[in-house]
Amino acid sequence: MGSKYRYHRTIIHEGLGKQKTIGADSKYELNYKVDLQMSQWNEQWKRKVEIQNRKELAEKKRAEKAEIAKNNEKAALYAEQLTKEENEQQDYLDHLLLNDINFEKIDFEKLKDQYNNENPYPVKPEVISSQREPLRTDECFNPKPSFFVKISKSKKEQFDTENENNFKSAHDKWVQSEQNIQEINKKNNDEYQNKVNEWNESKKEHDQGIDDFRKSLSEGDADAVDEYVEMILDRISIPIDYEKGHKIGYNPENRNIIVDAFLPTTDLIPKLKSVSYVKTKQEFKESYYTDNQITKKYDNIVYQIALMYLNRIFSVNNDYNLIDAVVLNGFVNTIDKATGNDVTACILSVRVNREKFESLNLSAIDPKAWFRSVKGVAAANIAVITPVQPIQVLDKEDERFIEGYSVIDSINEGVNLAAIDWKDFENLISEVFGQEFSGNGGEVKITQASRDGGVDAVAFDPDPIRGGKIVIQAKRYTNVVGVSAVRDLYGTLMNEGAMKGILVTTSYFGNDAYDFANGKPIQLIDGGQLLGLLEKHGHKARIDLKEAKMMQNEKNSM
Repeated sequence: MGSKYRYHRTIIHEGLGKQKTIGADSKYELNYKVDLQMSQWNEQWKRKVEIQNRKELAEKKRAEKAEIAKNNEKAALYAEQLTKEENEQQDYLDHLLLNDINFEKIDFEKLKDQYNNENPYPVKPEVISSQREPLRTDECFNPKPSFFVKISKSKKEQFDTENENNFKSAHDKWVQSEQNIQEINKKNNDEYQNKVNEWNESKKEHDQGIDDFRKSLSEGDADAVDEYVEMILDRISIPIDYEKGHKIGYNPENRNIIVDAFLPTTDLIPKLKSVSYVKTKQEFKESYYTDNQITKKYDNIVYQIALMYLNRIFSVNNDYNLIDAVVLNGFVNTIDKATGNDVTACILSVRVNREKFESLNLSAIDPKAWFRSVKGVAAANIAVITPVQPIQVLDKEDERFIEGYSVIDSINEGVNLAAIDWKDFENLISEVFGQEFSGNGGEVKITQASRDGGVDAVAFDPDPIRGGKIVIQAKRYTNVVGVSAVRDLYGTLMNEGAMKGILVTTSYFGNDAYDFANGKPIQLIDGGQLLGLLEKHGHKARIDLKEAKMMQNEKNSM
């Protein structure tokens, strides 16, 4: 497998059980991206631990309540405090969007300063002071001689010699001590200077990594945009105990971004309304919201979260003009009641363009009414987990869909779908949809080759409710597919009396194409989704638009 990056590093978070290989154009940016990812993982781990701690705290509080209930006055005050806390939490949930509108923006200079907080500047060691140098004139080396020493010349000489030797011994010890002190001070200072140099170099690399990252972001690098948006979304605060998470995929070709966000389920919404104390029974009485009230609260919370995500994502344009449209898919981790198994289900999907979103007054908006007005996809009662089909699918994990490098994991010895003959491509689309519809007795018939116009294939779905005639058009393009192709499909759909139209391309769709298709019986399938559809039916392929363009240019120049 090739890579567009020069530097790579694989990192692991044991607590979360996650592993990721990170790439960058410079070692500085790589270090920063590694630090950033580990910081995000550590934050996720911290939230996970906090959730567990809160559960343990809740158990402890239940035990405390039983003890407090024995004291009437104390118990009444405790009940008031619990009610106040619950009301504050419910109020915060009711106004999630308002609380998040003026969120703190990411300041790269502050991120540089943050390094100082996480990595304190080395502490300069204390200098060991020198001892006073012994002097020959010091009193300790010049004791008064006794009477017998004074009258004996030999004893006087011996006395003076001893004093001299004592001085020399003391001075020699002082000299050795000074040497030791100087060596220790020098060693400590050298170690300090090494630490300072290492700190300065590490700080320089950290700051350079941020500058490199900011440069990549300003240039619209897909990975940089993904990571920047992830940083923004990681900072969302929602006081509900669930494991948040999101997957992000930015497409610089059409300046669209797809975000898969994980949402809470209904059972996680706090249901406690108030707590009162019954003196006669010496027990606490709890009042709860009704199921209908929780359902309404859940709707309001989920649609507010959707707007919070969109508001933060579009805020990228305040500093970097990068995003023209956002597709937000909301997922929940829950249990399928029919099987009892864990499932991940998409419960809402919405596509919003920048111009329309920027015209909204978020401080006075009705989140659910807005969602319906932009033709977001969700069940009528979102609290009843009803899976929906995402408007666009994020398939970022599939590295076969490439732009600058190839992956040898394809059919027909690595044939590039964007470069095959247009007739072969139309035939391929007919065959794969034939497999897609054959499961319920449907069939697909290819039409006469039309070379980018008319009907390429017709599907007949026998389902008595949702079935009927479906027209399919295939566009083997290397550039963005504009609105004209979707208009043509819509005209064909009307002329054919079909109930649905499907437009398939090897490339991407522009924002105007999605805008026109919105609310119409038209499904747009881009290159990434096409690869997924092929794989679903056991076929592997690749799409390399740059390679296809190069081959076409070479062909035209011959």
